[in-house]
Amino acid sequence: MIGVCFQNLKKYSVNLIIRIISDEGKDIMDEFWYTSQTMRALKGQNYRSFELFSPTHLFWLCLTAVFVVLTFTWFKKQSEATKTKIYRIVTVLMLVDEVLKYVITLATGQFEWQFLPFHLCSINLFVCLWNTLRPNKLAKEILYAMSLPGALIALLTPAWMPLPILNFMHLHSATVHILLLLYPIMLLADGFRPDIRDLPKVMLFAIGAGILATFLNSIWGTNFLFLARTDNNPMLNLVANVCGKFYQLGLVALVLIVWILIFLPWVRSSKKKTI
Repeated sequence: MIGVCFQNLKKYSVNLIIRIISDEGKDIMDEFWYTSQTMRALKGQNYRSFELFSPTHLFWLCLTAVFVVLTFTWFKKQSEATKTKIYRIVTVLMLVDEVLKYVITLATGQFEWQFLPFHLCSINLFVCLWNTLRPNKLAKEILYAMSLPGALIALLTPAWMPLPILNFMHLHSATVHILLLLYPIMLLADGFRPDIRDLPKVMLFAIGAGILATFLNSIWGTNFLFLARTDNNPMLNLVANVCGKFYQLGLVALVLIVWILIFLPWVRSSKKKTI
């Protein structure tokens, strides 16, 4: 699988370089600073620069798969001191990635309240920082239950499809979600094992995040946690189509289904050990 991913990455990179040096290059670079909102305003609300499982999407999925496999394999062999340094480096990279988003959107006059870190994935930046500074079991449980599936779903059904790959918000969105996926992967490689008995605490954290997001959405007109609308996310569009006016309940059901799927293997593993 790794070999196939490397081949696809190489092929896509070569094609991208050819496009940059061709007549398309100027148009590509003109769009580098656009946000999704700007791109939709210019090209229509349903505009997409790439589709699900198109070459651009597969490029990121392959890159993610390579990083996950190599990180898990390499990280678990490192000393505790090295692991601590890697946690710090990954956390700093995520925070720098996030701050750059604010700097660039402010500098280009495109900043919106929507960009603040109160989305399902971005709230985990605070949890990563918490665990890096003060390693604790609750933070690890939250990252496993929320950051890992949230980042994976975001990468599988990206909300940044209006943006071309040579765009700072596209690069930010892809890289920060890869890092948010890698952090809990490193926790697993480091020996952390999720405990379903801690899930109620994670639920309380999620409910608190939901209350905060609902309040901010009501005063700013934002869409934190996708509580107000789907923003054309493919998976959330499916939830909306199935649940209709009960869309928010559908989101809760989706979260519960995901938690069952990711915690079930550990419950079964625990039962086998006790037999």
